Amino acid sequence: MSTQFRKTALNLAIGAALAGSLPMMVMAAENQQTPDSNKTKVKEVEVIQVKGIRGQVASSMDLKRLADTVKDVITSDDIGALPDKSVTEALQRLPGVTIERFSSSTDSNHFSSEGAGVVIRGLSRVRSEINGRDAFSASANGTGLSYADIPGELLGRIEVVKNTTANLVAGGVAGTVNLVTRKPFDSDDMIVHGQIKTSYGDRREESTPSGTFMFSNVWESNAGKWGALVGITHSEFKDRGDGVGVESFYERSINARETEHFGENGTAIPGMEDRVLFTPASVAIRTADSDRERDGIVTSFQWANPSDTLEVTLDYIRSDASHDWDERVVQYGEQGYRVNPNNIQVVNGEFDQNGFMTSGEVRTDILFMASRANMKKSEIDDISLHLKYQPSDNLTIDFDVQRVDATNSVRDYTYSSQTKPTDAPGFTNDGITNRPEEQIWATGVEFDLTGSVPRGVNYTADHANPQFPEQAFLRSRLDKEEDNEADANSFAIDVQYAIDDGWVSAIKAGVYSSEKNQLSRDSDWNWGAVSSKWGNGYASNFLNHPEYYESYTFSQSEFFDGDVLNGDQTFWFPKMANVHNFQAFTDQICADSLSCDHLAKRANTTGSYLESEISETTEDRLEFYLQADFMIDDYELPIKGNFGLRYISWQVESEGGISFPAAFGWDPEGTSGTIAEIFPEEDAFSSAAQGQRSVIKGDKYTRVLPSFNLNVELTEDLIGRVAISENVYLPTFKNFQNYQLISGSRVLDRNVAEGEANVTAVSFSGKVGNPMIEPEEALNLDLSLEWYFAEAGSLNLSLFRKELDNLIRQRLFTADITNEQPKEGTAAATDGRSVTMPVDFQIDTNQGSGTISGYELSYTQFYDFLPGAWGGLGLSANYTYIKQSDVEDKLGFGEGSAGEEGRNSYRAFKNLPLPGYSDDTFNMALMYEKYDISARLAYSWRSDYLLTRRDADMFSPVIAKATGQLDMSMSYRLTENVKLGFEVSNILDEVIETELMYQENGHQTPRSHFSTDRRFGLYLSVGL
Repeated sequence: MSTQFRKTALNLAIGAALAGSLPMMVMAAENQQTPDSNKTKVKEVEVIQVKGIRGQVASSMDLKRLADTVKDVITSDDIGALPDKSVTEALQRLPGVTIERFSSSTDSNHFSSEGAGVVIRGLSRVRSEINGRDAFSASANGTGLSYADIPGELLGRIEVVKNTTANLVAGGVAGTVNLVTRKPFDSDDMIVHGQIKTSYGDRREESTPSGTFMFSNVWESNAGKWGALVGITHSEFKDRGDGVGVESFYERSINARETEHFGENGTAIPGMEDRVLFTPASVAIRTADSDRERDGIVTSFQWANPSDTLEVTLDYIRSDASHDWDERVVQYGEQGYRVNPNNIQVVNGEFDQNGFMTSGEVRTDILFMASRANMKKSEIDDISLHLKYQPSDNLTIDFDVQRVDATNSVRDYTYSSQTKPTDAPGFTNDGITNRPEEQIWATGVEFDLTGSVPRGVNYTADHANPQFPEQAFLRSRLDKEEDNEADANSFAIDVQYAIDDGWVSAIKAGVYSSEKNQLSRDSDWNWGAVSSKWGNGYASNFLNHPEYYESYTFSQSEFFDGDVLNGDQTFWFPKMANVHNFQAFTDQICADSLSCDHLAKRANTTGSYLESEISETTEDRLEFYLQADFMIDDYELPIKGNFGLRYISWQVESEGGISFPAAFGWDPEGTSGTIAEIFPEEDAFSSAAQGQRSVIKGDKYTRVLPSFNLNVELTEDLIGRVAISENVYLPTFKNFQNYQLISGSRVLDRNVAEGEANVTAVSFSGKVGNPMIEPEEALNLDLSLEWYFAEAGSLNLSLFRKELDNLIRQRLFTADITNEQPKEGTAAATDGRSVTMPVDFQIDTNQGSGTISGYELSYTQFYDFLPGAWGGLGLSANYTYIKQSDVEDKLGFGEGSAGEEGRNSYRAFKNLPLPGYSDDTFNMALMYEKYDISARLAYSWRSDYLLTRRDADMFSPVIAKATGQLDMSMSYRLTENVKLGFEVSNILDEVIETELMYQENGHQTPRSHFSTDRRFGLYLSVGL
């Protein structure tokens, strides 16, 4: 649907409401002569303040019922009553809300036991707020702070707004999540509350503590009413996750030609040349220990003057969170697009009817043992001042000012070791050339894929041999560092004038302004070979250094509860302590080896950042709105609602630089010359120069966003709701940062003849920001029926539709880039001339449109009519169905260059849906509350979905399969003020599965299986 059509449709709807329907309803109401016409009113339902599950449900329902648009609410007790480790996990209980459990959507190898991201109605374009103010952090995206870092115990409620009104700040195309912290004026009583908790994971076999303390009180004085609240929380979380993954499948036939390096003669398995078969490259195993620590402070001070015309609220919120994990991985060492199936031997292979290998052994000459340490830390300080002035009964003025300061750091280090290949006659140990049939492979792995998880996994090489460290060498390293600082200043003024007579009940107007700044220091991913083929001598420099390594055993009985391995598997990994001390260890191995020249390193080795890795970005926003609230309560069907317009002006400016690639590492093997001789211009381009910094100011984006909301009281307990609005989603800081990072790659000929150079080409690729990017746009339509048949009982049906436009997608393009500072010693430098090379860039840009539609059905009830103890039972359930139309990415990654060894075109399928969207989601909670016992058994399930269009290792789309999780909580009130609780999460020990898309027609092959801790918690809560 075109943008113009969407604007016209919305304007017509609002125009009809203003010019026709509402006045007609007013006239009808005035002429209505039924005796009950003055008795039917839109009621101001009082929010129930009742403790326990029943009170939580009733309070949430009342807030939803009174909302001026489509909204769902969780009260604070709801969060505390479930074994949810964060706000993110509590949100998944709501209809239409799902959460992401992977550390990064592009890195499907790292499953997170805690929820990481929120998706509302199939979209991740969610705006986050704290107390109605913009939430902001210094993360790479610069969006709102992670919900996982906010302690739920210090919140009063969570609001999920699924449509919008003119007086809400723009930005939530999917929805707006508003975290409302507790305030001292919430209660006239003094509140003292404390809770201590211990949590135990059955894989990690460690207990971790957490605790919360909150004090709140109010005082009356001649100077007015005073209130103070202080809340402090500390929590620790440790778990272990195990994973087993099948690498990409490849066609094995005489006609296979997926990439050029497959060779001229296909990839048929010797002895099976008449068959079309498919085999994986390898099977990988991994295990990771994760440690998360979180501290939170919420303080609030309030004052109201004696006449209650002025109320002042000062809030300070601090979040300090760290999340570290150490991982050990055993896997075949090539990325998906690099693999040559001719280098993989199949032994005793069994295949299904479609030719896909289901069991047997694959053997290769490359096996990596990688040790990885990932350390993240974020700090956020949020201080705000709110003044509410009511000089008369009709006029209310709200003034709000906010300051946010935040930092975010990432340290991600990996060192990998490689085995020395087994010697055999005629065996060339270069890891590249096709192998003769009689070759003895260095490593092999046996497996059976016929069960629910890969079974019988057994690595056939003897890596547990005590002599192994002397026959190993450090193969590669990978490092990424981030140090970001950010701040935001915003203010808002809202004026509301209540009208006593007429169908317009209030006029609202306001202005919102914000300036956000981020200083980003991001090294991106810096991979480098430490040593390589035996022929050049680099690897030999690292032999006989057993002090670099430590052994680690994957226990058959403990790994995946004994379901995967065929016996204990012991390997020698780079020492994790050395990985943590990454730079010092790098300096050490340079000193230990004969030469350090071949080590691939960034130009800086002291922890500083290159000019191109530093960008400073500013985002300026200015918004105005005008809104009219209306109410007609004398009509047979009372109505209320609002309509209005919001104007948004948005602009970004970013300063950044460009980095040219460093000189290539070792020269090609063979007799045809070095890289400098074969590719002199490419060599000159690779000077590691830092180009001149530049400032780019994006075009100012302006838009008027109309909205209309109508609530009709069909009966006393049945409400119909219509909501239609336009909204935008603003690009993240990562989208519009000004930077150009260029790297160089050697294109290797996997079928080179002996004595010839195996580097046949040199290519350049890079990443670039886009300060000219624009917001995504959406027209949102909601229709709902809400039946509140009991104090804590309801049945709701919501239909929704989103027309999306200007979608942000990743594209490839090629640009000619000029290096004015060519490499010293080259002909270009000697001649004093510049060098220009084509570079294949990835960029985020606006392209595409489409529709998301569906429905939500939810039901909640307590069965008070049941006899005796059964009367404490209750049930809450919701189901959401979502359908995407025409949002599939029809171009894939675009028509840019294929890049290094065809990686950009390798399995870059078209017509993929938006990531993160499941067709079906379901939640159910069986509740019980009676005789001082409160209990819940909660299950959340979602159908399969596209996790990422491009996996970081396999370079293929990854599908997350359908999964669910069962959690339980139970508490007993020992006294009026003391409660003892027990909780279990992941009761069913759910295995999370992913699959790789092998073909664009949807054929999928196994990828990964993950299993994490089943957690048990015990807590004691005391409140006065």
